[in-house]
Amino acid sequence: MTNLKRLLVASILFLTASAFAEATPKSITLGLIPGGHPESIKAESKIIAEQLQKKFNVPVNIYISKNYAGLTTALKNKKVDYAFLTALSLVEAEKEVPVKVLLKKTYNGPYYFSGLVVRADSKIKSVKDLKGKSIVFVDPQSTSGYLYPQVYLRKNNFTDQSFKSVSFSGSHAASVEKLENKEVDVAAVFVDDEKTNDGAWERFKKDPKSKFRLLWVSDPIPNDPIVVRQDFYDQYPKLTHELMYELIEMQSDAGTKKLISEIMGKGELMPATSKQYDPVREVNKVFNK
Repeated sequence: MTNLKRLLVASILFLTASAFAEATPKSITLGLIPGGHPESIKAESKIIAEQLQKKFNVPVNIYISKNYAGLTTALKNKKVDYAFLTALSLVEAEKEVPVKVLLKKTYNGPYYFSGLVVRADSKIKSVKDLKGKSIVFVDPQSTSGYLYPQVYLRKNNFTDQSFKSVSFSGSHAASVEKLENKEVDVAAVFVDDEKTNDGAWERFKKDPKSKFRLLWVSDPIPNDPIVVRQDFYDQYPKLTHELMYELIEMQSDAGTKKLISEIMGKGELMPATSKQYDPVREVNKVFNK
């Protein structure tokens, strides 16, 4: 082969490789829901953004939605590329915009639970005693803070009219605060582990001496997913996978893990698929009948 032919072949190979080379986005935006302490979420999101920006040399922005539905709207309007959702908000988001499930958070395992919680000194001893009482939910798109407890309550012949009042707090932390301050009689929040009865009330209580009692625990719920917009994934598949692995690395690092547990969970991040959320889709169908 002559030098000219070699040069032509090399040029063709270079142009072919360049044609298939993946472009780099001008920026990346991660979307979060207001699930816990707002101050902690802001501080942790800054750590995550800075590390990802340093890794990929691309500006990384954080979008903290005012409510669960707002994050779906942000995905639909392409204001957000990646989103940290709840199981139910994933199910609702799929109706509005194609997304790809990448990972799921873990705490004490691949699942968590929903629970109805009262103060330890409450005269409420069973679910039957909830009639005429005040209840607080998290958000209409909260899996553990609304969907699962509502389906359970309906099965036990409860409607919103069965309660003295029904309200939404916007976050699990805010629901615990309302219960702790005696603003409500019962709160629907997440439960980490059905065996240890550990959950939102322990993580978010302001007074260490405050004590609570669990009235009911749900069936297992798939842990919160991390998703990417399908069109973003189609355009940047290599970057998406690299970012996914970087998040896993961040959560595996003992030093970093403690600094981002509010957003990323206490356990390791695990690969996830859309099919794993079929149980939530079925419960949602029952609720919407």
